[in-house]
Amino acid sequence: MTIVVITAVYAAYIVFWARFLMHALVWWRAVQRSSPEVPAPSSIKACALTFLDSVLFARLFRVDPALWFAEWSFHASLLLVLLRHLRYFLDPVPAWVWAVQTPGLIAGFLLPFTLGLVFAIRSSRRDEQYTSRPNMILLLLVLLLSVKGLVMNLWLRPNLVDVKLFVLGILRLDPSPLPAQGLFLIHFAMALLLFAFIPTHIFTAPIVMMEARKRQQALRLVMHDE
Repeated sequence: MTIVVITAVYAAYIVFWARFLMHALVWWRAVQRSSPEVPAPSSIKACALTFLDSVLFARLFRVDPALWFAEWSFHASLLLVLLRHLRYFLDPVPAWVWAVQTPGLIAGFLLPFTLGLVFAIRSSRRDEQYTSRPNMILLLLVLLLSVKGLVMNLWLRPNLVDVKLFVLGILRLDPSPLPAQGLFLIHFAMALLLFAFIPTHIFTAPIVMMEARKRQQALRLVMHDE
């Protein structure tokens, strides 16, 4: 079973990077085909607006404040939970990772509720961009992961030393035995599935948004000159 799980880990890793590189290639080709006649505006304003859009979800706030609150709470909670999990991947564990353990634990309890709020608001919207099936499936997967994580934290906690040795063994290409806890195996398998099929555009979204902002400013300059 250990060999099967480790093979699945490396397969998920390859799938993720293959999808990421394909998306990056499509984006790069789109940039190369862009019109060279448009003048390049100052990027300071574009960077500031991109920061507001990608980190604070400013554009979503203007469109739908209720969904903005749900989405921002969900992403903030998820980020803290992921940072808390870094203790399983790093050796030695940096001091700042230890510092986020308590906030990450609190965020772990909040995460299912924020996801429930996202589901409720998205389901009430008729716009397809809020309720597309792939997005809802991924959110459901994250919800199941968060609930399983809480169950393991409160009642069926696996041996954390075995978990860390197993994870570090994968990273170091020196496999360790799989922790003997069925719920952890399910949790780990679902995390692999999420990792393999997470939308790759979220990693290039800030760059895409900044380019869009620059083009928007450039078009305004052209219209002003004319």
